[in-house]
Amino acid sequence: MTIIAGGCRSSPAAPSFTEYRDERTGFMIRLPGGWSEAALPAGGPEVRFVPRGAEPQSPEFISVFTVPSEDAPSEQAIRRQVFSLLPIHGVSGFQQDPKTTSEVLWYRFELTGSSGSTEWALVGLTAAGRSRMQIAVCAKPLDAWREGQAQCDEVVRSFAPGDLSAQ
Repeated sequence: MTIIAGGCRSSPAAPSFTEYRDERTGFMIRLPGGWSEAALPAGGPEVRFVPRGAEPQSPEFISVFTVPSEDAPSEQAIRRQVFSLLPIHGVSGFQQDPKTTSEVLWYRFELTGSSGSTEWALVGLTAAGRSRMQIAVCAKPLDAWREGQAQCDEVVRSFAPGDLSAQ
């Protein structure tokens, strides 16, 4: 039996995602299929994910940082912390997210920066509580940003912080 599929095109499959929950800090984020945790020093503030086979300092990455926050953090303190974590070149947006409550300040941002000689763009989301804040970012090389932004938006949208009142 012969099946002829002339003229038929298969639509691109929706990218698969895997849920990752960090046991140490409690955050949850969805990762694109084939991405894995990069080897970074244990106990540091960053958990980083890269595509299979990529170096830890790849310009294509997903990171979640868990850092102490001052009591009742302010927008200025949150900005300062975000800008201190990555090699930032520019900011194209930093605004309070509608998820903000009296207990947790949420901010969404878009930045550019670089890893080595490769520039990247990223979207990020931070959740800041009384004891700590968690900052999730998804970056793609600048020349792949147009195609990669939708994936990064999906990743960042999935981010759920751990307990922000824990020490």
